[in-house]
Amino acid sequence: MTHSRALPSCFPNAARLAWASAACVLALILLGTLITTYRVGMVDPIWPTEPWFLLGVNWQEPKPGYFIEHIHRVFGYLAGLFILSTALLAWLSRSKTNRMVPCLLVLGVFVGMIVAMASVQRDPLSKLPTGEVSKALLYPGALVGLASALGLLALALRDLTHWVPGAAMRLVATLGFLGVVTQGLLGGLRVYLHALVGPELATIHGAFGQVVLSLVVLTAVLAWPVARAPEWNQSLAQSRRLLTTLLILCLLQLVWAVVVRHQGATWAQRLHLLFAILIAGWVGALSLSAAKVNGLKFWSRGLGVLLLLQVILGIEAWLGKFGTGKPFVEAATNFGQAFLRTGHSFLGAIFLSWVVAAWARAGQLRGAISQGTFTGDSPFARIPHASPRSPS
Repeated sequence: MTHSRALPSCFPNAARLAWASAACVLALILLGTLITTYRVGMVDPIWPTEPWFLLGVNWQEPKPGYFIEHIHRVFGYLAGLFILSTALLAWLSRSKTNRMVPCLLVLGVFVGMIVAMASVQRDPLSKLPTGEVSKALLYPGALVGLASALGLLALALRDLTHWVPGAAMRLVATLGFLGVVTQGLLGGLRVYLHALVGPELATIHGAFGQVVLSLVVLTAVLAWPVARAPEWNQSLAQSRRLLTTLLILCLLQLVWAVVVRHQGATWAQRLHLLFAILIAGWVGALSLSAAKVNGLKFWSRGLGVLLLLQVILGIEAWLGKFGTGKPFVEAATNFGQAFLRTGHSFLGAIFLSWVVAAWARAGQLRGAISQGTFTGDSPFARIPHASPRSPS
């Protein structure tokens, strides 16, 4: 059944759970940046490990990096469960007759991943650099997970093309769930295949974590739409164009940033500096444009504050890593270096997700103009007319 465009549906429980998921992913990213800062990602080559693995470890023997790595893995499990719950809640917003299949598919992805992970034989005495793998578990698990993921995407795209209320939120929640599953596998393969492919997977793993965070934040914004829009003006149109370009610049900047952080390539350093200048200019232009648009002031001001802090941390981190005139040392050697490098990377993840949220909010404002709804600046403003569940 094809639906006409209607007032944006509000899913407050899904929004709250998505924000909680974002907080968990932020903690996960913070731990991941610490691991990169101290270069302790391979402190334990055994993967996967259970969430309760540290309970059986003698805490007086391993080095601090060992605990950082394993606490990072624990938060990976927590983030996965939070985002799994968000995806289930998003699909439960469908009508009672249409929610069973997608929820089963979400669980199918989860079960398939668990079975595939269980196929790894964690024998540290194995003669193979990657250990042994049980094909009897790997192939069925991968098949179930992949088939369920494709089914979920097909349902989400069908809802989107038929204008089903909440379809965009469900699609992004699905992408976030599949993204965190992929991120978890990338993290494991970064450890599991290190002996064969080297540290390159760590670069991809570092970048993809910020993409997952952005998808989770986007889910939260889409689940809590605007109410009462102002009249259309040229500043809103200009702000939308600026935010679209800014988002593209930030995604490219993420590529250069992870290469600089993990590999220190000089070409990436030059591009990282160039794009920092471009992003600063775009944020300045956005601040002038969004100042005339109710609903974007909160987001544009936040971007300005984040940009200022990010530039300060970035300059100091670069000088401490590359500008000392001494031989390049990948790992931080003191607390000051660790704070600057970790803070710059962590704040970059927040900045990207903030740009994504502002971009989505600008789109919601444009869509709400013809519907006469608008909340104001706060992303948590009440929407008195919206129902918690939409028909489909």
